Amino acid sequence: MKYIKILSCIFLVGLLGGCQTTDAMHEDVSNLTSGNMPLSGMTSGTAEGLLESPCPQVEIVDDLSSISDFSDPQKQAKNQLISRVDLKSAESSCKLASKSVTVDLKLIFEGKLGPKGRQNASDKPFFSYPFFIAVTSPGGNIMAKEIFAASMTYGAKEDTHAYFEKLRQIIPIKNKDLANRYRILIGFQVTPDQLAYNREHMVPVAGATKAAQKHKPDVK
Repeated sequence: MKYIKILSCIFLVGLLGGCQTTDAMHEDVSNLTSGNMPLSGMTSGTAEGLLESPCPQVEIVDDLSSISDFSDPQKQAKNQLISRVDLKSAESSCKLASKSVTVDLKLIFEGKLGPKGRQNASDKPFFSYPFFIAVTSPGGNIMAKEIFAASMTYGAKEDTHAYFEKLRQIIPIKNKDLANRYRILIGFQVTPDQLAYNREHMVPVAGATKAAQKHKPDVK
C-alpha cells in the first residue's frame, strides 16, 4: 500500500512545479476541475449519482486513460506499436473523520504488446508507465498532484499483462459533510503526440460507471 498525505497548498506548489509533463495535460486537468469540460469527458456517471455518496468522487480522465508507445512517435500506425496500457477501473472506499477523509484506491491496469514490443521471441519486455493522481477541492482547485508508475514485465509468451495498484489518499477537509465535493482525478502522464492519438482513437473505459467506485464509508 502506498500512502499520500496532502499537507498544504505549499506542498501543492512544489508538486505542480515538478510533476507536470505537458502543458496539454495541465490544461485538460485544469479545464476538467473548473467545469469547462462536460461530464462525458469523465468516467464516473452522472453528477447527481456521484454526489449521493459521502466519499470523494474518483474519476478517470477519459482521454488520459491510456498511453501508447510507438517505435516512431510521428508514425502512429498499428504495425509500429511497442505497447499500450489502459487504466481499466478505479475502485474506492473511504473513512470519514471530523477533519480528514481517508480514501483507499485499487487501480486496475491492462497492458498489451504491439508488433514492435520485442525483438526476439524469448524477450521479456519491461515497461514503466507514468500516471498521476490529483486531488481537487470543492471549488475545483487542485490541492495536490503526484506521479506514480505502473511497472509491467511481459513473459516470453505473454502479450498481455494485468497490473494492480493500491494507494491511500489522506485528504484534509473542513467539514466531513462536504467530503463528496472533493475529487480524485486519475490519468496517465502523456506527451502531446500521445494525447493527440488518444483523442483520435479513444475508446472510453467500458461500463456505465466507468470508474467503478465501491464506496464503503466508515464514518468516525
